Amino acid sequence: MYPKKSSYPTCYYIVVVILFCCSLSLNAQTDSLQEKSYEELITLFETTLRKDAIKAKVYAEKSYQLAKEENNLEKKALAKYSIAHANYTIAAYTLSIENLNDVIKIAEELNDNILLFRSHNLKGNNLCDLNKNSEGFEAYKEARKYARLTKNPIHISTVNINIALIKKVHKDYQESINILLENLKLLGTLDTESREKTYNKRIILSQLADTYLRISQPKKADYYNDLALEISPKKQFPNAYYWALSNKSIIHYQNKNYKQSIDICKQIETYYLSTNELPNLTTPYFYIGKNSYELKEFHQAIKYLEKVITISDEFKLDFSEEKEVYKYLQWSNSEIGNHKKATEYSKKFYELDKINDSLDISLNNRIHKEHDIIPLQEEIDSLDKNTKYLYIISTILIIFLIGFFIWFKQKQQRNKKRFQELLVTIEKLEQPKEKIIPEVVVKETSNTVTDENALQILKDLEKFEAKELYLRQDCTLSYVAKKLKTNTSYLSNVINTYKEKSFKTYLSELRINAALIQLKNDPKLRSYTIKAIAEEFGFKRSETFSRAFKAQTDMYPSYYIKSLQNQKDT
Repeated sequence: MYPKKSSYPTCYYIVVVILFCCSLSLNAQTDSLQEKSYEELITLFETTLRKDAIKAKVYAEKSYQLAKEENNLEKKALAKYSIAHANYTIAAYTLSIENLNDVIKIAEELNDNILLFRSHNLKGNNLCDLNKNSEGFEAYKEARKYARLTKNPIHISTVNINIALIKKVHKDYQESINILLENLKLLGTLDTESREKTYNKRIILSQLADTYLRISQPKKADYYNDLALEISPKKQFPNAYYWALSNKSIIHYQNKNYKQSIDICKQIETYYLSTNELPNLTTPYFYIGKNSYELKEFHQAIKYLEKVITISDEFKLDFSEEKEVYKYLQWSNSEIGNHKKATEYSKKFYELDKINDSLDISLNNRIHKEHDIIPLQEEIDSLDKNTKYLYIISTILIIFLIGFFIWFKQKQQRNKKRFQELLVTIEKLEQPKEKIIPEVVVKETSNTVTDENALQILKDLEKFEAKELYLRQDCTLSYVAKKLKTNTSYLSNVINTYKEKSFKTYLSELRINAALIQLKNDPKLRSYTIKAIAEEFGFKRSETFSRAFKAQTDMYPSYYIKSLQNQKDT
């Protein structure tokens, strides 16, 4: 059916009228800016940036024109920085970096430490949003140098927060926590309250909650998250409020309150749908998926997890939990018998796993080694260039490599055998206590318990073990003696006599046995750093944990974790 003749002219005139009105509006806006001073334009930029970054950019560009006409370097630098800030807000990251490079040149000429701090910091933000975290870290280092010259705790904490975020993204969780706590204390040195101080404090508290959640410490996460909520009223700071609410849903998840977690995620979903902020739906959808999986609602889990992938792909997001999304999709599809899909998601999981590990290693090497690495070519140039010696060295090296290869293969075979033996031991450790064969767990004592006091101590030790109090980092001989209402000398003597080991060995064996069992059964725990795992089982230092683990099992924890993962993959 053809359209009526009158419909085309009507549409035509409507379009003409709209274009004419837009033209008038644009001309009116441009004409109105002609009357504005530089200072008025900068004020307009600052008040408009959060509401309408594109309009704010127009104000910044006009202020830059005025500064050029005046040939005022300070005004040019501030105006160009404002343009860069607007470009960053509208996600024009590369253009923002170009603007900032111009600002940095002018700021160096002016010796303006505050502007240099702000420019390098914003440059770091741009680079990190472009997934160039290594270059971003270098920019933050420059920003920190100038922040210290300003002697302003707000500036210093701003940069340090960004560095802590890079460390968190690359799984250096404890160091990230240390930096955040240090800067929370730094902000506490400021007597007066300010918008910038509250803003930084809000970020630190939210990030502390998020980072503690990543190492599965929901109690500490809840403490800092509640503090963040106190200074994030929903009406005044909706973004901060819903970020903290997201943390609250994850806290419920880790505490196995799955339905409560889903309820909170639904609240977050309603808000972001109402504001059309679809990229922010990835986290609530991810946790609805995980909670649904735990509740054995596998079809709902798949529905929401696939929504995460769709949003992530549509908006080209660097969603940090994407690898885990594929893992849960694999498990959920396996549960409903869709093995084809499960295999497909399994492949995607391992592809991401390799990429992420490579990126983490690359950045950590740059951060920790910095400029201390001697270039390989310099080492080669420093060697004797006599070809004869090179041949001799090469031959020796080849022989050494062959010998090392043979030794390594033999060691691998021994480790595999030891790993299988260890799994048998763990199976017996997992049995109810009365079924455990004594010689597997502890040496069978030849001493019969005749002392009634000693018998009571041994019974109390069983309760102590059942409550897993040995996992506390402050668990010492004095602590246990106090719990058992005895003195340290008598307790030590009972353990030496009837368990035929020192208290230190006794405590270490309990902790390592617990680590062996939980690492075997908890894939999430296996993804932690060795330092985080050590702290989970009462060790203050990763080195102490690794030594104790090696002494008891004849292998390092990293090899045990890798072997468990390889066994699951096969």
